[in-house]
Amino acid sequence: DGRLLRLVFAILLLLAVGARAQQPSDTRDMPTSPAEVHLSFAPVVAKVRPSVVNVYASRVETMPHNPLFDDPFFRHFFGEPDDRQSKRVAQSLGSGVIVDASGLVVTNHHVIAGMTDVKVALTDKREYEAKIVLDDARTDLAVLKIKSDAPLPAIVLGDSDAIEVGDFVIAIGNPFGVGQSVTQGIVS
Repeated sequence: DGRLLRLVFAILLLLAVGARAQQPSDTRDMPTSPAEVHLSFAPVVAKVRPSVVNVYASRVETMPHNPLFDDPFFRHFFGEPDDRQSKRVAQSLGSGVIVDASGLVVTNHHVIAGMTDVKVALTDKREYEAKIVLDDARTDLAVLKIKSDAPLPAIVLGDSDAIEVGDFVIAIGNPFGVGQSVTQGIVS
């Protein structure tokens, strides 16, 4: 049993070495040390971080009249309805990215859909009122315009045709307004 196991191991080792010798020199190699495995997205994140923004939007909604307040018995115990209670503020949060130094920001349609007051917050704590320039529910994209006296930190867009299956990708966002988050994946 032990000799058979050693023989199978030796054959597998020879096959692996033979296959390695037949590989063309321009193919990718397996890492041979922990230093070769080290991969960090920190430089990329540091470069694009100022371009990633938090988008928050709101609208005032009028709540429907509650028919219970028409009943004198109910009003006796709970009082007259307060006009302030008939309105509420709906809010939405999301991420966006500055794509032009003049103040164009791309975000998702669902973040600003139906909202009347849209604001953009940068990582350096500057906040701007935003105007909705384009909005497309089908693609879930929206373009906002913010005004600044100084150029804004726009991201440099790459060539999407150069992406290949198996490439690493990262997503950077600030969807909840508590700080930026980064996640990574692989194009499949």
